[in-house]
Amino acid sequence: MSVKENIPDQRIRAMQSNDVSAVYSVQQACYVPQMVESADLILQRWQHVADTSWVAEDMSGVGAYLVAYRSQRNKISALGEAFVHTVPADVLYLHDMAVHPRWRGGGVAARLLDHAHQYARANRLTGLALVSVQDTLAFWQKLGFVPQIPDDSQQRLLSTYAGAAHYCIAPVQDTSD
Repeated sequence: MSVKENIPDQRIRAMQSNDVSAVYSVQQACYVPQMVESADLILQRWQHVADTSWVAEDMSGVGAYLVAYRSQRNKISALGEAFVHTVPADVLYLHDMAVHPRWRGGGVAARLLDHAHQYARANRLTGLALVSVQDTLAFWQKLGFVPQIPDDSQQRLLSTYAGAAHYCIAPVQDTSD
């Protein structure tokens, strides 16, 4: 039975410390080697932003995840950089969302993004921000994200990512329907 046939069995929940190895495996399946961040860094980040870290799982385990943190508009995080929630914050920065290739096409990315919108709205944030990598800009634009032109200091941070990287922002949407 394919993952797509198991969509009703998929659930999204808060990431736990024991999910780090599965998250790392999903990351390895999704990114070029230069973009894979260590399991230790994933754990360190989770310890600071557990309330904005989610995984999607089914009976076979974790197949997708989203790690985000409260931040400020036009503040880009470099690849491999530790992060914590920013106070005050006006956006939820989606640092990393990955869906294992076996899970793609089943809508789990949209469901994870819905969780981000719900969190942002509940915390009175005005937008979601991210860095689009690995030719995903069209995907993010379909979801309402608009590329921004960062200032020079922030543009340098984009160069820490392999290949073309685009800083994008989307308004928070009401996904409660």
